[in-house]
Amino acid sequence: MFMANNNETAEISVHSMHHTVASGESTWIAIGIEPKKGWHTYWANPGDAGLATTVEWNLPKGVSITDTIWQIPEIIETDGIVSYGFHGKHYIFYKISIPDNPEIQNFEIPATVKWLACKEKCLPGKDSVKIHLFSGTQSEINKNFSDIFGNIPTRINKPLQASIEENCIRIKLSDDLNLSEKARFIPYLEGITDNSAIQYIQERSLVVPLDAFHTEIPKKLKALILDNEKAYEVLVIF
Repeated sequence: MFMANNNETAEISVHSMHHTVASGESTWIAIGIEPKKGWHTYWANPGDAGLATTVEWNLPKGVSITDTIWQIPEIIETDGIVSYGFHGKHYIFYKISIPDNPEIQNFEIPATVKWLACKEKCLPGKDSVKIHLFSGTQSEINKNFSDIFGNIPTRINKPLQASIEENCIRIKLSDDLNLSEKARFIPYLEGITDNSAIQYIQERSLVVPLDAFHTEIPKKLKALILDNEKAYEVLVIF
């Protein structure tokens, strides 16, 4: 398999929400992926084709990742194949927790980013980045970070109940989740649903056909619900 040169198909960058992070507190780090013109990369669930972008962190002792947020993907349809990804610059956000140790004031955090980019052909890419975080008595925010911390789904805190019936997932919608007929349920885990099948609302439930060869369905399934210009991140409980 051919490997793209580091910047042949996409540019990779790294950004921090804070210049300085208070000891024992958290910050957000963003990995930026900018596909070159005409290329696209993939979301956490790539759909019928492609591979998800991955970020492998080499975290210093005491530093941990406590949350991850992907920006809202595009639905990419080509010859009946449905994928989820990005043509433009986008970010994956990681919440990083810093240890409560005033003696450690400098953290170097490296990461390896791997992606698959497709145009007329598909090429895997790989690049290494690192960011320095400084720890102090109080946090100092990076004002430029607000420019990129957007296009993210609204989190629905209360889990949605679901069942499997007639090779479909039936998701009971909460009273505060009013969806249109265009709503689409996309698990973060690939291989669960039929990406090209029609989804519909019936008796306050969103009905989602399963893939004919679906993988094992976990008891808790994290997913997006896209509905016109809105997007919700939900946790479905079976």
